[in-house]
Amino acid sequence: MRQGSDVIDKVVVAYDTGKKLVRIIDLIFDQKRNQILGFLVAEKGLFRDAKVIPLQEVQAIGLDAIVVNSKESVVEAHRLPVIKEILHQNIVLRRKRILTTEGLNLGELVDLFFDEHSGLVEGYEVSGGIFADAYSGRSFVPAREALKIGYDVAFVPPETAQMMEEQVGGIRGAVHATGDRLQDSAETTNRRLQTAAQTVNEQLQSSVENVNRRLQEASQNASEQLLAATDATNSKLQDLNRDVAASLTNNLVDPAEQKVYVIGKHVERDVLTPDGNVLLLQGQLVTLIDAEAADRMGILDEVYRATGGSLTANISRNLQAATESTSNRIESVTMSSAANLRNSVDWLAAQIQQARGRRVLQTVRADDGLIIAASGQIVTESVLTRVQTFGKQAELLKAVGLNLATTARSTASDTWLETQAQLSDRASLAQENLNTFWQALKAKTEKLQGRSARAIKKQRIEQALGRPVTRVILDPEDNVILNVGELITHRAVSQAEESGVLNILLSSVYTKEPEISDKELRACEHGMAALAHHHNGRSQLESKSILVN
Repeated sequence: MRQGSDVIDKVVVAYDTGKKLVRIIDLIFDQKRNQILGFLVAEKGLFRDAKVIPLQEVQAIGLDAIVVNSKESVVEAHRLPVIKEILHQNIVLRRKRILTTEGLNLGELVDLFFDEHSGLVEGYEVSGGIFADAYSGRSFVPAREALKIGYDVAFVPPETAQMMEEQVGGIRGAVHATGDRLQDSAETTNRRLQTAAQTVNEQLQSSVENVNRRLQEASQNASEQLLAATDATNSKLQDLNRDVAASLTNNLVDPAEQKVYVIGKHVERDVLTPDGNVLLLQGQLVTLIDAEAADRMGILDEVYRATGGSLTANISRNLQAATESTSNRIESVTMSSAANLRNSVDWLAAQIQQARGRRVLQTVRADDGLIIAASGQIVTESVLTRVQTFGKQAELLKAVGLNLATTARSTASDTWLETQAQLSDRASLAQENLNTFWQALKAKTEKLQGRSARAIKKQRIEQALGRPVTRVILDPEDNVILNVGELITHRAVSQAEESGVLNILLSSVYTKEPEISDKELRACEHGMAALAHHHNGRSQLESKSILVN
């Protein structure tokens, strides 16, 4: 329901255009039907008729404005005979004294409450009278019968006063509520009860949904992004600019994941450094040193795309397993918490029945400003229904001054603490699953790092033997081991290793196939293992220079 004074002076907005039209001046009250028929927006003047808005033209009554269908919702009063007659009578409700037909003073009328959809008046707020609240000086008169309005006084049937007196919320209810209001514990308990019953369930559900959604998104995104980077995207990136390719790869897959992925994989093609030297030959195994070197040179993404492999499926399966395990545990926690909250809600429903018949000490409103229970109103079944519809049970209990004492405090505290513990367990479980997954990846990395350095070095040497170098290889004394274009021999490898420059030698291998004519295919001398050889089996040809393309 709405309070009449809340509507006065609100701006009226047209739904079809969104334009402000007028402001509400007054309510149009039909005492015969005990109903609000509409709103007065322009009073009658010397050469103009009064303008009104029929209630059926109102779409919504909000906190700040009233929304009507269109500009045409504002009509002249003479077009509506019933409203015209009421305006002609010039009935004024405010400040009229309300008496029963037996002459019992119920107070001076200061406001009314009506249903915003039907317009039916549910009650009147009066000041003074025998049922006035001891604190506010006001009371709520239920509008069960039509209000007969005279010049100075408005009359209601005697049954209205009898009903107010017989209910617990009469004078005795006001005295009882006065004692309850002095207990500070009621306010503290009600606040905690409100938190436990109204927000904990929403917070828990939101947290559970967020965790599930994030874990599922992590699994899906990891699978989709890694697959896109290793499969579909790989062929497209070959035609793109180097910087664009690197940026795209790094955006799809975190560089740290790229490094873990490539270690222990064989490259499917040669990987060159930015200055054109060979970092990895086709088929070579990627070591931790290679991965870190590629990362420093900014070509880790190239190594990542060159390795391919099935680690994508492993990551996806691990994430999926973590997601499923966490989801199962969260579902169990949710069911347990939901059961506890249902018990709390059932207990709250039992407590709310104690408010029946009591007098409301302060107005209870819904979030949109709708009045659920007016100050001074006696709590009836319709009020309880309205409270449960809008979820304002705790506010009503506080408004009638009920003391929930130890039971409420214990229930709210236990529910809150248990929910807190369950939320903590759920978060710990998710973290534990993710830690397990990353520990497995770390163990795999450490295992790969522990591979024999000799085997890796042997493979690189085997792939380099017989190929020319692209730069001069010097030892620490600046003696030339190999000149540009000379072939890498076992002797050169041995000298480079003794001088500590083997890595420089293996990083300077020329990988392109040289163009050799048929004539050049015939060496001028035989090798030591050829069918014909000279000088006691030793070849005088130690190296052969070729043109580096």
